[in-house]
Amino acid sequence: MPHPFLPRPLTRMAARHRSAVLTTAGITTVAITVAAQWPAWSTTPFAAALNVLVSLTFVLTGLLLLDEDALGSVSSAFILGGVLWTASWVATWEAGPSAVLSSFAYNHFWVCLGWGVLRYPSGRLHDTSERVLLGTAVAVIPVGNLVLIALSRPESFGYAPGVWWYGSAIDAGVFGIVVHTLDALSLVVVVAFGLAIARRYRQASALERRTLGPVSLGVLTAFTIAAVVNLFVYYPQGAEVDPVFIPIALALFAIPVAFAVAAVRRHLARARIAQLLSGLSTPPTPAAVREVLRAAVGDDGAELYLWIPERGFHVNADGLPAVPPAAGGTQLALPVHTTAGAPLAVLSAHSSLERDRDLVAVALNASAIALENARLHATVTAQLDAVRATRTRLVEAGLAERRRIERDLHDGAQQRLLALSARLGLAREQSTDQATVAALEGAREDLRAALAELRGLARGIHPPVLSESGLKAALENVTEALPVDVDLDVPDDRFDTTLETTAYYTVSEALANTVKHADASHVRVTVKMLGGQFLIQVTDDGKGGATISDGGGIAGLGDRVRALGGEFTLSSPERCGTRLTASIPWSSDARGGW
Repeated sequence: MPHPFLPRPLTRMAARHRSAVLTTAGITTVAITVAAQWPAWSTTPFAAALNVLVSLTFVLTGLLLLDEDALGSVSSAFILGGVLWTASWVATWEAGPSAVLSSFAYNHFWVCLGWGVLRYPSGRLHDTSERVLLGTAVAVIPVGNLVLIALSRPESFGYAPGVWWYGSAIDAGVFGIVVHTLDALSLVVVVAFGLAIARRYRQASALERRTLGPVSLGVLTAFTIAAVVNLFVYYPQGAEVDPVFIPIALALFAIPVAFAVAAVRRHLARARIAQLLSGLSTPPTPAAVREVLRAAVGDDGAELYLWIPERGFHVNADGLPAVPPAAGGTQLALPVHTTAGAPLAVLSAHSSLERDRDLVAVALNASAIALENARLHATVTAQLDAVRATRTRLVEAGLAERRRIERDLHDGAQQRLLALSARLGLAREQSTDQATVAALEGAREDLRAALAELRGLARGIHPPVLSESGLKAALENVTEALPVDVDLDVPDDRFDTTLETTAYYTVSEALANTVKHADASHVRVTVKMLGGQFLIQVTDDGKGGATISDGGGIAGLGDRVRALGGEFTLSSPERCGTRLTASIPWSSDARGGW
């Protein structure tokens, strides 16, 4: 937001030559403030020095806020407030119009200060009640002061009789009523201002409260002391600075200091954002970026919605499809764009963060690259998950097809061949021709061989015992006829069909390779649940040196295990035996009976 009173080029020049501007303004402010209260330096040097410090900090803080977004009006109020506080102490000269000028500046200082604080940090008044409050303050304080001057003489306020004064005295009783009425209204204004500041603080974001806390305390303290002092000493007067103004000056000094501290905190907040982003995991996840943004903007309820252009919808930080809430009410929707300007995400946060838009913008811009990487990672992960799911479905479909073929062979071809064997046996018994009997007997032998081969083929496709009795029984059938000692460590439990079938063929292929190539005397087979994994392990004491060759049986088993999202490893150092390990993700949902 540009400064409301200064041209943009002038604001930019001030920001570009900040050191020179601050130095020049500081020296000028000190010189003018020293001159404005020159007579007081010999009698009350501490109070006079404190006034110089107050004017200086107000002016310099106002200049520091010149390039802050939305704080142009606040910076104007601070600079003008510093000038008015300086002018308040010309009353120490006790000559000419010094008394009128001092009382005018002093009263307008408080209205200027309230105007600036009420406009922080958005740069505007929030609602009608604050406008009414500011209008009432103007009517009671500066306007009321002008009325009092018009109804009195300088002696009524403790000024020397010789100073210039535009008013004339009225009846003392009437004057007292007017004074007491304005004093009461001043206290009402102070209380109303305190309530407005308290409401501002309750509605503020965590970032705002870091500044509003000390500012509110300083302003309310200064207003309260000033209102109480006003009951006894109306304005700065005489060649000395009355000691009652020292606590007011100290409280006022805390206000620009709080804003200066806030500027430092904003700078540190930007550095903290960068530090938080640098600590993200690689690759970053949307959930991790969301937590960084929550910490950066001070809103634990902030939510991140990542735009997925390939699907045409948003997902939340947990990867679930979600629609960002519309802006309005207590919600603020802040768009995030890629470095190319394309839509990237939406941050939904509390609407109070609108007043810290610059810090929020820094956080969002800094997180854009991390979000792009997170979205790319999420997209690739989703694609990999889709590929894994497809491979898993293919494996399951293949296993289901094996079971179907085995059932078809058992229920169809095998039964027909058995029926044919029975018919051939009946024909042999009924035949008397020896040649025919010999031919029928030969046919029956060939049929028995075909049946044996067919049963072996069916068992190779899918062993019936695996479906009927489970993995342990099926592996016991495999190991019975092997010329090697096999130690089976397999539970009696039943598992998901895919897991059991994968374990069966993995162990069978490993045992076949052990018998053919390993020259082993002992093999240990282990199948167990370990954490969230279904573990299959085959270890032998053979000669080792086994490798996974492309297109081989072991390679095919590895592809099947990986298709189920698992891991497959083969360790086979020379003369140290071979260990084949397969680990497949497992959950209680995968366990079940038949």
